[in-house]
Amino acid sequence: MKKFTPLLGLAALAIAFPAYAESPAEERVEHYQATIETTQAAFEALTSETAKIAKILKKEEALEFTELEEIHEISYTLEAAIDKIRAEKAAEEAKVDALDEAIQAIHFASEKQEEAKTREWFAKLEPAAAEIVSASTEPAALADTTAKAEEKEFYEIVIKDHKFSPETLKVPAGKKIKLIVDNQDATPEEFESHDFNREKIIAGNTKATIFVGPLKPGKYHYFGEFNMDSANGYIIAE
Repeated sequence: MKKFTPLLGLAALAIAFPAYAESPAEERVEHYQATIETTQAAFEALTSETAKIAKILKKEEALEFTELEEIHEISYTLEAAIDKIRAEKAAEEAKVDALDEAIQAIHFASEKQEEAKTREWFAKLEPAAAEIVSASTEPAALADTTAKAEEKEFYEIVIKDHKFSPETLKVPAGKKIKLIVDNQDATPEEFESHDFNREKIIAGNTKATIFVGPLKPGKYHYFGEFNMDSANGYIIAE
């Protein structure tokens, strides 16, 4: 969610969304939310929204605050698109994972006004999106997708009564991991970590896939943005 630490960011947010600070989490969660109804719409969104970011990044001089904020806004639609493609198993799992990771990284980097990281991850996102869209017209390319998904290792975190379970999750250090976060509450939650640079809004009674790492050995905090008093947990990489 929008947590601008620079004073400029706070001022810009107040001008653009004057009621933001006073609105409850359930209303704030909708300010950039995108709805993708069909897989065809999801593939079209990947193409159109990726092109929008590419146009912004063609600028040779440093990007302005508002331009990185525009990229951040676009990332919400990209997230909705990849979530729809994943839910419908409309693309190869490994390719979906790679694109999803890039989208999540751009979402976080652009919010934090980190232009270099935004550009770095977009260099991975653009070809990954093009590959998935191209493969969507080739049904044969989707063979064995289910089997591959079943073979892939992942870790699950459940949100229930605005708390995470398990509160402490141990994972191998030095290895990229896949988290399945299952929000079993009726209200939305935003899974977020400043320690491993990820955030993702998860609607009530839905699941989200989040990629983390590789992590160095250590303890990494994550929390629920909308219920920070109760929704806290740690990943321990060892």
